[in-house]
Amino acid sequence: MEPPSPIGLAALHARLAQPDSWLGGPAALGFAEHLAVVRRRLDVIESPDALDTGPVVVAEAQPAPFLAAALATIARGLPTALARPHWSTAECTQAAAQLRPGRWFGPEVPWSDVRPPSNYDPAAWRGAILVPTGGSGGRVRWVIHDWSTLAAAARALETFFGDGPFTHVSTLPPWHVSGLMPAVRALETSGRLWLENWKTLEGGMPPAIAPKSVIISLVPTQLVRLLDQSALVEWLRSTRAILLGGAAPPPGLLKRAYEHRLPIALAYGMTETAAVVAAQTPAEFLAGEPPAVAPLAHARLWIADEAGEPRLPNSPGRVWVEADSLFLGYYPTRREAGPFVTDDDGELDLHGRLRLLGRRDRLIITGGEKVDPRVVEEVLRATGLFEDVLVTGVPDDEWGQRVVALYTGATRPVEELRAALADRLPPAAIPKTWMHAARLPLDERGKLDRVVLAALLAATS
Repeated sequence: MEPPSPIGLAALHARLAQPDSWLGGPAALGFAEHLAVVRRRLDVIESPDALDTGPVVVAEAQPAPFLAAALATIARGLPTALARPHWSTAECTQAAAQLRPGRWFGPEVPWSDVRPPSNYDPAAWRGAILVPTGGSGGRVRWVIHDWSTLAAAARALETFFGDGPFTHVSTLPPWHVSGLMPAVRALETSGRLWLENWKTLEGGMPPAIAPKSVIISLVPTQLVRLLDQSALVEWLRSTRAILLGGAAPPPGLLKRAYEHRLPIALAYGMTETAAVVAAQTPAEFLAGEPPAVAPLAHARLWIADEAGEPRLPNSPGRVWVEADSLFLGYYPTRREAGPFVTDDDGELDLHGRLRLLGRRDRLIITGGEKVDPRVVEEVLRATGLFEDVLVTGVPDDEWGQRVVALYTGATRPVEELRAALADRLPPAAIPKTWMHAARLPLDERGKLDRVVLAALLAATS
């Protein structure tokens, strides 16, 4: 892996030194003070090669200290892992076994006594930025990026919108790639980052910033809630764009956004592509175009069959991605250069725009969080409260997908079932709907029979 671009790091150093020129918003308070503390702590490391332990882990619970620690560490070229501060003990233990961290910022977690492997070579990981994917009840993996891959994605999005630089408004947590990238975009493209408190926004108070040059990043669940606030709808309507990603938005939500004439920019991407790799312009959305996204300038998308052979337009298959922002592997294994085969099914129209058809795995994306239903099932079975259990996701207008648990055997109140999981699963992974059944709705292949599931859901609604 090549070290981060010297130009990118030089710009990062220069802009970090003047946070007032690029950072604002109520959630950014204290950034400069946290940055000074982090830099003093990092000064004990004479050079990146002197870090003979594992990656530096950033696990601060608030956006300002998190970004201060992450960006200062990245600017030093130190291997940096972005950890979610609210992981369960089991997830922290798993992360510790994978990372063998040497230093960390944030509350001490159950990895403080883990030692790095004897063959760890810090020079080989100089400049690595490790972003978690999975989690929320799933098995965490660390996607390897560096500043050059993140910067490529940032520059491509600015080119896509044009007429920059922009103010990037975000309420998304910076340990998610969708929350990290607004900061990278502001730093790399001479823009600004406005960190807004979500609770303030959800309460109906627009950000104290003129919306004309704003690009705000939201997941569908957030947009659902903001549409109930008339003052916010007017502010959102005046923005440059509402970058909507993280999960497939329900058709009903898109209809409401269209009726309100919101400048929605549908976005497609993932941690492995440094967030957005394809998008639909607000003009196309407001013109009533179907939900389809075109690759940004740094990327190429195509559809292939199981043998990897490209499919014709309007033929379904698996989505392949090639981009300057593609990840470099899953820590500690680097991937070979070349395209990335996603777990998404889709098709391209005659203009090369992608229409997504669904995911190949069982992963549930609820409110922008990823939930692995297999792990939730394991936790439910471990309680001993059920004979058998099946966890799935169903479409939901607010959450994108809602986590549903179908179970046999247990007859306890739902409140008791939820309480049994409070310290075993993160909130996003705890089922929102519980359905008792005489038997699980499986077909002759042992797969979920969605016709029977739909009937069960209708009977309980």
